[in-house]
Amino acid sequence: MSKTTQEEVMFSRLRFRLGCDRRVSRQRDGCKTLPPRSPGASFVDPHRKFVLIAGPILLTGICFVLTLGSVKDSRSAAPRQISVDVVSPLQNDERSRLRQACENVAQDIQVQLDRSNTVLIRPPFVLAGDMPEDVLDRLHRDVVQPTERALNVGFFDVTPTEPITIVAFAKEAGFRDFARRVDRRQPDSYYGYYLRSHRRLVVNVSTGAGTLAHELTHALAHFDFPNMPEWFDEGLASVFEQSEFSDTSHRLTGTDNWRVHQVLRALHDNRLRKTDELVQGRSVRANHESIDYAHARYVCLYLQDQQLLEPFYRKLRSRAEIDPSGWLTLREVVASETVSDIDADFRRWVVKYHKTQRQRTARNDRQTLSMKPIESTDSRAEAIATNKPNGKAAK
Repeated sequence: MSKTTQEEVMFSRLRFRLGCDRRVSRQRDGCKTLPPRSPGASFVDPHRKFVLIAGPILLTGICFVLTLGSVKDSRSAAPRQISVDVVSPLQNDERSRLRQACENVAQDIQVQLDRSNTVLIRPPFVLAGDMPEDVLDRLHRDVVQPTERALNVGFFDVTPTEPITIVAFAKEAGFRDFARRVDRRQPDSYYGYYLRSHRRLVVNVSTGAGTLAHELTHALAHFDFPNMPEWFDEGLASVFEQSEFSDTSHRLTGTDNWRVHQVLRALHDNRLRKTDELVQGRSVRANHESIDYAHARYVCLYLQDQQLLEPFYRKLRSRAEIDPSGWLTLREVVASETVSDIDADFRRWVVKYHKTQRQRTARNDRQTLSMKPIESTDSRAEAIATNKPNGKAAK
């Protein structure tokens, strides 16, 4: 067989396998053969041969590498589920609108959490955190619900019409990471905070249920008395960080806690300002936060001890426009003749109250809320509570 005949046989076999060579133009009616190549021309040049052989292998490898990341992510943790405790269909009413708003908030908060975290919808609350669903649900049932009920009985008449988000962490690391990454806060010296602009409270619940009660008071008061003076807002919230439920769980009473030592120390060092200065100042002093917040808590307990805290709250709420600081209302409810009488009586009371509380035996059959003290960066303070323009923090 001649050399020309051998090449023609080879070309025929390749055309059979490939359909048509690179000089074939595909049209709708089939393959149109172009003029034949000159004898001796190579059918497949080296570059095309390399592409035909190596191309599919290279593409397969690239696809494999690109899918590695998604496979790893899908196996690292199962997708989070949002737990909803209601199954009734949505209606065109306030309750359904609130529930729908809670579902929207839950979707938003879900993307800001770790994949292993839990999200629950319990209108008006959206709860999220680094704990199993049953633990988070128990936190809602045993702390959030009874605290909300007791505060509504004693103080609040307006119920939430928008979602309140509770982000609770059982571990300090998770709390700090969320605060810094999502809310751009530096939570090195406090346990929780409430962001008014987002109606979101973030707490480290390993410090005690009292931390949650403190921040929850801020969130609920925001609906009922949004223009509450700062000293009273912080004082009232601090009351319930250490508190005791009544036998029926319908009342919540504040009790003595570690903040008293700040008040007593300031009294001893002559650093406690007069009560009228605390109240009429409306806000705390930046360089005396720990003392002023402790002072505010014990002024509220002073009223509570005389069964005047709830009447003071309601009366001040009704006349906040004419008494924005609450000082006139305070003088009226305690029926004091002079400014000095209130301050002197408070100072005598706080010393006596602390002694009485130290001798008091707590009842084991009652549910209590507590928040442990934290070391502050201020060496003089055991704990501090700060109020930022967009949020409040329990320390």
